[in-house]
Amino acid sequence: MRKIKYSLGIASLVLFAYSCTNVCQECLEKKFRPLEYNMVVTGKYIDVKFYKAIGREASGKIDTTEESALFQDIYNIIEIGDTLRKEKGKLDVYIIKKDTTYVFPYFCN
Repeated sequence: MRKIKYSLGIASLVLFAYSCTNVCQECLEKKFRPLEYNMVVTGKYIDVKFYKAIGREASGKIDTTEESALFQDIYNIIEIGDTLRKEKGKLDVYIIKKDTTYVFPYFCN
C-alpha cells in the first residue's frame, strides 16, 4: 500500500511539473512574444505585486510595459532615462544605458 501511495505521489509531481512548464511556455508564446515596446523610462513603480515602468516612445505617447514583461531583475537595474526595448516575436528584453546594454532572455525552466 505504501508503494502505491509513493508511486502516485511521484507521478503527481511529474505531472504537476510538466503542466507548469506547459503553462509557462504557453504564456511566453501567447502573451509575451507578441509584445513590442521601445521607450525611454520616465518612471517605475510596483503595482500591488507587479513591477512596471512608464516611458515615452519616439512618438511621444506615454506607454506602460505589460505586467509580465518587467520582472524584478529588470526592475532593479532599470533607471529613469534608460531605454527599455523588446521586439515583437522575440523573447529578449534590452535595457540600454549610456555605456552598457543588458539583454534578458526569457525562457521556461
